[in-house]
Amino acid sequence: MTRLRLLTAAALLCAALPSAAVASPSQESMFQDDPQLVYGAPEQVEQTLDRLAALGVDRLRISVFWQLVAPDDQSARKPAFDAADPAAYPPRNWERYDRLVRGAKARGIGVNFNLTSPIPRWAASESPREDIQKTFGPSASEFGQFVRAVGTRYSGTYAGLPRVDYWSVWNEPNQAGWLTPQWSNDPRDPKRQIEVAPHTYRGLVAAAHTALADTGHGTDTFLIGETAPKGQQDKRGITQSIDPLRFLRSVYCLDNNLQFFRGTSAEVRGCPQSEPAKTLVAQNPGLFRSTGYAHHPYELLLAPTRESSAPDWVTIADLGDLSRELRRIYQRYGQAMPERRGVPLYLTEYGYQTKPDPLSVSFARQAAYINQSDYIAFRNPLVRAVSQFLLVDDAPVPGVDPRKNPRDAYLTFQSGLRTLGGKPKPSQRAYRTPLHVVDARIRPGARARVFGQVRPARAAQRERVRIQWRRKGSKRWRTLATRTVSGPQHFLNVRLRVPASGALRLRWQDGRRPVVS
Repeated sequence: MTRLRLLTAAALLCAALPSAAVASPSQESMFQDDPQLVYGAPEQVEQTLDRLAALGVDRLRISVFWQLVAPDDQSARKPAFDAADPAAYPPRNWERYDRLVRGAKARGIGVNFNLTSPIPRWAASESPREDIQKTFGPSASEFGQFVRAVGTRYSGTYAGLPRVDYWSVWNEPNQAGWLTPQWSNDPRDPKRQIEVAPHTYRGLVAAAHTALADTGHGTDTFLIGETAPKGQQDKRGITQSIDPLRFLRSVYCLDNNLQFFRGTSAEVRGCPQSEPAKTLVAQNPGLFRSTGYAHHPYELLLAPTRESSAPDWVTIADLGDLSRELRRIYQRYGQAMPERRGVPLYLTEYGYQTKPDPLSVSFARQAAYINQSDYIAFRNPLVRAVSQFLLVDDAPVPGVDPRKNPRDAYLTFQSGLRTLGGKPKPSQRAYRTPLHVVDARIRPGARARVFGQVRPARAAQRERVRIQWRRKGSKRWRTLATRTVSGPQHFLNVRLRVPASGALRLRWQDGRRPVVS
């Protein structure tokens, strides 16, 4: 339900909007909840998959944690095994992923495998700090072997397992929680530091791209980036996260002015020193032949329309900046973009924090912001997917008393559609049937822009949706219009007149059961 007020002030007229033809009407609804799906007991996994299917989820983003699958992951010495052969890994280490791909396929849900850290100790460089050993200096060649094993196992021809055809490389490589070092001493001047995580990530992408191509996945969806929305701006250090646009430029061997790194500046960053425009493309085809760019445009606390305060941050309000930077990079290298409009965007993590986290929004605002973000993504023709993170709130940090130290206890995510105890928040209903009125304040007689979606409807189905209005102070709902929405995603995007101030909702039939937004 969305409240709407009629005003007389001309300044509050609805803004003119482009036609629906420029929107992205087929974008997928993605979802991620590793605690429930990757780490959950078998019965918990099945229950979670059923709930996500009922919510209308199209695809799961699943973290394939390298350390979780690798044998002897705590050993500093690599065990004697063929890391490219899935049969050489302990069978029990694959079970959770086998269960997920089978369960998802049985429910008609796709899978996005995100190949990421933590990493086995034998595949890492020696870290100066034990607390970051599991993310420190991953070997690109060993990662390539691991990806070959995953690609082979889920090729569709191995041990009766379903095929996975949708991949992304690493999680938030510009964040120290997933990849270190972010910065290291400049060999030309030990008093200075240079960003090194982009160089490491470049190697990981190249290794994964080759490994997937060699195991029959050369035409699959292949995403790079998976970047976090914010870094620590000018702070530098081994665990000082890098702003996403700066990280992006550095991955492509470009400085902050989109100029090629040259000479020793290129050398210390692992970039080509001669003919960079040709050499980088030849050595790193995955950077230019990816399906699209994945990003996590969280704002967490502020409205999704609030632009970032730092020029190299990218929240959902800044997607234009990300697209512009990607276009400029492709143009700098003289490469054709994946599509005429630009590089497709995949928003593979998103959500809003609620209580018990002390830094959060209300339950009602979480629901409203999720739906508003759906509309923002829908209006962007380059967005191909939007992912909700999580279904169930994370547990607090072990060993920290939430009553005495809530800020440290809730460093985990409380962005679920359900509380840790399993109680649905208003956002669960909002996710199932999104509704957003673009401008809730309009003058009498003007038309309101109403966006919505019947998320759980099957792709081939057509659904009749009633747009209903209730006058302020009344309990009676009146149908203002009925629209038929079609697949695959069943979006609604209409303008209609509203008689007076009040509330709007959507109503549709899921089988025999009525559903309201």
